[in-house]
Amino acid sequence: MKATFFTVLFLASTIACQGNGNSSDSPKPAQDPQAVLKEVLASFKKEGIKLDAKARTVTVPVVVNRMQDPVEYLLIHRKGKKHESLFITEAKPSILNAALLMIGLKKGKNATYVEKEPAPTLEEVQNGVDPVIVTPPKGQPFFMTVRWTTPEGKVQELCVEDMLLDLATQEPMGACQWIYLGGRMAQLYKNDPEVYIADFEGNLVSICYLTPDNHLGTMVHERARDDQNWWTTTKLPKEGTAMEFVFHAVEPAVHAERMKRLEAAKEGAGKKDAGKKGRGEGK
Repeated sequence: MKATFFTVLFLASTIACQGNGNSSDSPKPAQDPQAVLKEVLASFKKEGIKLDAKARTVTVPVVVNRMQDPVEYLLIHRKGKKHESLFITEAKPSILNAALLMIGLKKGKNATYVEKEPAPTLEEVQNGVDPVIVTPPKGQPFFMTVRWTTPEGKVQELCVEDMLLDLATQEPMGACQWIYLGGRMAQLYKNDPEVYIADFEGNLVSICYLTPDNHLGTMVHERARDDQNWWTTTKLPKEGTAMEFVFHAVEPAVHAERMKRLEAAKEGAGKKDAGKKGRGEGK
């Protein structure tokens, strides 16, 4: 996939703005798109970001974090919320976001909340009734995997979902989607120029519904409303393990294989339940 002249100019201007924090200092459009593209790719290299235009992937180095609380963020920059995050990267968020744009990720819509009318009673809320109507994030899905070399020298690659434990089921996460949000520009202080908020907060990909849209991506799942529902599986390597975190604009083979396994397990469980009912069990 070849970046267009205007896309490259936009990304170069964005990177420059994040570097100096002042949008009024944006460079004037360059005449040579190849020179601009070279500047953008140099920024990627500086941050350890690898872009594969043909495969439509972006790869960043990460390490496994030592968590203290249930997982809220799959990926953060070192400035982010370390106590509730799975992986940490040194790559600057705004530069990473530019790379994601270059592989064709399209901005979706974050989750929204509307209070129910009439509101549920206190007793209903205590019994589990949600006081708000939640509309999940929407948009074109993307995919993420992690790749690392084991102590035995074997290269492994797994879907990020395999690293997450659903505490409600005590099983690894089932099917879900990941929606690109792209972060946002905003003022940190009144009368100051706008900046890319993720560069200051450091929170990149959430596994629960969080607002405002300061992060780059979020998960869609029936239990993503609950920020206390996620932990790690035994497939996660030990703390401090160096890994490659890969964003995919198109479904990778490892994800397609995972979905086939989940579907086969679902069908197997359905047949088992049907067999129990046929024998009069489970009543």
